Amino acid sequence: MLCACAWAYSVKDARGRVFEFSKPPVCATIVPAVTQNIYAIGAGDLLVANSRFCTYPPEARKKIKLGGYIDPDYEKIVSLNPDVFILPSTSDPRLERRLEDLGVRCFILNGEGIDKISADIRLLGRLFDKRDDAEKVALEFEKLVDSPFPAGAGRRAMFMFGKMAAGRGSFAGGLVEACGLVNCADKIGRPWAEVSKEFVLSARPEILFIEFKDSKGRERLELFYKTDPIWRTTPAVKNGRLCFVPRGYVIVPSVRVAEALRLMREFCANK
Repeated sequence: MLCACAWAYSVKDARGRVFEFSKPPVCATIVPAVTQNIYAIGAGDLLVANSRFCTYPPEARKKIKLGGYIDPDYEKIVSLNPDVFILPSTSDPRLERRLEDLGVRCFILNGEGIDKISADIRLLGRLFDKRDDAEKVALEFEKLVDSPFPAGAGRRAMFMFGKMAAGRGSFAGGLVEACGLVNCADKIGRPWAEVSKEFVLSARPEILFIEFKDSKGRERLELFYKTDPIWRTTPAVKNGRLCFVPRGYVIVPSVRVAEALRLMREFCANK
């Protein structure tokens, strides 16, 4: 009893709720970004289950699968009885309420934003008693994001995910800013928004970052931008400044977006 008390520790989640543990908790999640960040700090052994979409790193594929975000397997989650179920604050509140009603404690991380990635890393470090490992990962990420990049030189840019543009407050919008570029989509006033033809014409982006799934998807997207009557008139398309970013690098807000940022900066430096 004395030993357990001596090692007991408490952690506040992003909402300020206090959780007490006598040892690092066994956890589960259905959010790929959470899975990736857990592995990034070396706590993958404490992750008992995740979603069918949690495929990175490769070890994550071996975990018990709990369905997906819109179809979680509540019965399996309850049977596993994790100490905490980890969710971002942007998740559907109905999911959290259902889990809490079933007796599963939910540990809530921060909302979206590139600055929230390092904040979540540190929070997970406290949760799993891996503060030093987490701090190292967070500092490395922040050093990359915050390092000056004059090659951007204030040029206008947009980051497209299908028909959606990443605006201010989105993690992908933060990547655009970290390249020293002016994000045209900031004017929309929302983190994510479908852009109109009129907006594209007025924004006249000089660089386009485009998320793609695979080689065939990239070919289709390149053909679309080069033949669409509106997009092809933009300086980005006219000057061949289309930077295609692999989906795996940038589809979820985890530390892995550092790979996307390096690719984006390399493109800007050469264009």
